[in-house]
Amino acid sequence: MDIKGFFQKNWTYLTIIAIGLVVLAVFFKPQLEGYGVKQHDIKEWRGMSNETDMYRDESGKEPMWSSSVFGGMPTEQISMRYPGNWFKTILDNCFKVFPGPYGLIFLHFLSFLLFARLLKLNPWVGLLGAIAFSFASYELIVIQAGHATKSAAAAFLPAILGAFIYAFRTNRIWGIVLSGIFMSFELAMNHVQVTYYFFFVLLFIGIYFFIEAIQKKELKKFGITSLGIIGIFILSFVINSGNLLLTNDYGKNSIRGGNDVTISANGLPAKNQSAGLDRDYITQWSYGVGETFTLLSPYVKGGASEQLANSPFAQKIENSDLSQDEINNALKGYSYWGTQPITSGPVYIGVIVCMLAFLGLFFLKDKIKWALFAVTILAIMLSWGKNFMGLTNFFIDHIPAYNKFRAVTIILVIAELTIPVMGVLFLNELIKQRAAIIAQRQKFLIVLGSFVVFLIVVKIAGLGDGYSNPAESKQYAGLTEVYTKQVMEMDPQMAAQQYQLDLTNPQQVQQFVATQVDGQMKSYADVKTARKVIFHSSMNRSILFAIFAGGLFVVFLFSKNEKTANSILIAGLVILTFADVVPVAYNYLGAVDNISGNGYKYWEESELTTYPVYSTKGDEEIMASEIRQNPSLASVVSNGEAKGKQKAEELGYDGAARANVINSYRFHALKMATNYRVLDFSGAFSDSRASYFHKSLGGYHGAKLRNINNLIEFQISKTNNRVLDMLNVKYFLQTSQSGLDTAIYNPTALGNAWLVKDVKVLTTANDEIRALGNKFKIENKGAGILLVNQSAVKQAEVYGGESLQYLVPGRKDTIPVQLASGLPEGQEAMFVMDVRGNTNLVPLMTLEVDTAKSFTSLVQLKVVSSFKPSSEAVMLSDFANKLSKKKFSAEGTIKLTSSVPNKLTYQATVKGNQLAVFSEIYYPIGWKAFVNGKETDILKVDYLLRGLELKDGDNKIEFVYDLPKYGTYTIYARMGSILLIGLFGFSIYYSWKRRKKIEVAKK
Repeated sequence: MDIKGFFQKNWTYLTIIAIGLVVLAVFFKPQLEGYGVKQHDIKEWRGMSNETDMYRDESGKEPMWSSSVFGGMPTEQISMRYPGNWFKTILDNCFKVFPGPYGLIFLHFLSFLLFARLLKLNPWVGLLGAIAFSFASYELIVIQAGHATKSAAAAFLPAILGAFIYAFRTNRIWGIVLSGIFMSFELAMNHVQVTYYFFFVLLFIGIYFFIEAIQKKELKKFGITSLGIIGIFILSFVINSGNLLLTNDYGKNSIRGGNDVTISANGLPAKNQSAGLDRDYITQWSYGVGETFTLLSPYVKGGASEQLANSPFAQKIENSDLSQDEINNALKGYSYWGTQPITSGPVYIGVIVCMLAFLGLFFLKDKIKWALFAVTILAIMLSWGKNFMGLTNFFIDHIPAYNKFRAVTIILVIAELTIPVMGVLFLNELIKQRAAIIAQRQKFLIVLGSFVVFLIVVKIAGLGDGYSNPAESKQYAGLTEVYTKQVMEMDPQMAAQQYQLDLTNPQQVQQFVATQVDGQMKSYADVKTARKVIFHSSMNRSILFAIFAGGLFVVFLFSKNEKTANSILIAGLVILTFADVVPVAYNYLGAVDNISGNGYKYWEESELTTYPVYSTKGDEEIMASEIRQNPSLASVVSNGEAKGKQKAEELGYDGAARANVINSYRFHALKMATNYRVLDFSGAFSDSRASYFHKSLGGYHGAKLRNINNLIEFQISKTNNRVLDMLNVKYFLQTSQSGLDTAIYNPTALGNAWLVKDVKVLTTANDEIRALGNKFKIENKGAGILLVNQSAVKQAEVYGGESLQYLVPGRKDTIPVQLASGLPEGQEAMFVMDVRGNTNLVPLMTLEVDTAKSFTSLVQLKVVSSFKPSSEAVMLSDFANKLSKKKFSAEGTIKLTSSVPNKLTYQATVKGNQLAVFSEIYYPIGWKAFVNGKETDILKVDYLLRGLELKDGDNKIEFVYDLPKYGTYTIYARMGSILLIGLFGFSIYYSWKRRKKIEVAKK
């Protein structure tokens, strides 16, 4: 190889890469100083994956099932390694050399430069695009949130796009092979949603090339290239088949698949369901229509969902013309006023690249711009989600797989790619075709001026949101009603003593409420004034950058020296782009100080990012309780502690990080030696801290199993203790009054397995899941109106999830009717109101002896039926029909003898055939049951548990989880990796031979 020739040919790109490395080193200075990013989702992922990772390290085997998250679930989308995928291995090793955010953003930078190289763009123009793409605010924000796979998947998009275009326009063989290589890397990043959205880009550009082929009468060439691209993408899919196909199998049983329950917890038909995720869940994070202007100006909707005092705007507000009282009020408000529930910051691409893309629509001759423009508009409209439901519903209902993904705002990664691409394509053509542009100088200046004027108009007119959002406006509009209700519910004596307020005097109450509301509205007005300052500052910034860029274009158009004009334009635009996007990105992942001035806002010691989870007082109480019950566990924990200390020594950790390592091993040892569940009320189903240390009923995952998700909505969220008992929740963690969490022992947990007497057979999943609670008969016994799901009834049968309200004569507002899930079957109670208007639920017998008539009866209720998990099993008829009978004696014993995540062993001795219920999550794929060595059908009982019918006598029961497909896909991946690398080698050889042949011909 001619090393000298290589450097001479590519010195510009090598220089640009060196510049990029230096810039990134400065930007990510904390990382190079030994800090790591505080990443919420990475911390949650470590909680989910800790059991799997430690089991793998100890056993050398892939468990494929975790018992620590949501009672048990597969690990495909938690932590599973695919050794046959060499491209994933290559990436893992690369990230060891360039780890964390530095490596991810450098990958973005290289990928866009490669796009520029493949399209033969001016390298310095490629640098502009690389800066815009790499430092687009969303890419830094997703890293800060912990969405590393999303960031890595987005990073490869320019490289794939470049190779795709290269295949059609320049070199079919190399374009196809490189497309396959980059797509293999892309899929290995395991963020299918980003890849799925990117296929819209390839589809639109593919349609463009098809139309072009028709016009040029080159359909054969187009067909061969298209087949090559499709074939190589199939090979990329094969290489990643383990992750993709196993995830697809899992997805069918998760909330991204269908739902066997067709009603809501309130008993009404479920709304907004689809063949995948529910529509509300898909569109929960939707970009506002007006919020789209953040692509042009970063802070037109504020910044992150944080108080202004903690935001980058605090100093600006403090230095504004507002009075000190107005500043104090404003700083208590929130800096974000868009329509998303919460956000970490805006999606900002850069006003400079947006200007270039806009100019490209008028002056770029390459018609590919229309494909890029069309897919950009589509991506923006789809990002609006619930704010543009006509298009969103069409895609959910008719576009394959669109309903499998949530947070539609993610599709804006497409705009982050296509807008810089359009911009650099135009700029590259501009410097090559300067004379043609000068010939249209007047038109160019008009278009350029219109862009600047548009920004000025937006600044003057605003976005019409009043610097608030609909939810916030509604909240403040209802303050009078809320305060009035709160005041009227106060104790009259306390109101008189504390506020000198007579609750029987309507005028005095009205005046008191008005005073409180006026204070709140004044503070709200000050917040909106501060937001107005932020909006105008952001627009001023964008206008200023646009004017500077416009000045560079004017110099370019009127300069007589073409080389000088080109140099000034490119250098100026690169500098402006850098100055435009990098400071915004810095606000969301730079070395920003904490508001306290103690440490960084986004960074902490790297040791605490590797072992970020702390054990608590409650965790230690659980461990101590288990050791008291079984003293032999002390040595198990001690051995785990010794391993933890050894690991901490190897890593060189001390302080909090050392303690976290040791506790990780202590609790893992306890977890592997025991089998019960813990429910942490403080995080429950949106936090995986408990999963790190225990076999948790809760957790954190974007694709929970459908059955546990339904059970949470219908039963667990109502604290149905019988369901918690059947799920073997032995301990609860909750925060005490002192602020520390504490463990509460549950003596009624049913254990690992038990025998039942009765089988309750039902025909639908709707009936099955509701049968796990109480069924009540309610009847209106008062003079008012009883409302069930907003419908007036005299009497009704309900299950506890319905909206139950009572309208008392003379009152405007309704009263929520209270039910008690703990009432036994047959128990009757009355929902009553006392003379002061307070309501309560009292047993009927108590009411009968109330001779003073101190209560007014409103609603009578009776528990018609109650779930009894220790003695009955609820089953669908399809499974119940496999039983030899429906009545059993429950004579016998059953106990768990050993357990690891993917294998459970029990010993049972029963008299006659018996039905055993196992407190393990039913999952139809992978799990097999063996009774005395013979495979036996696993029955689904109690909606999501496992059941087996056992025969008379001694029975050894084994549940084994295995996915034979895993081994098959590993072989496919290895063969595919070899084939693709072989094709890469062949392409090198073929190109070398062809070049030699050309050289010989020239001689």
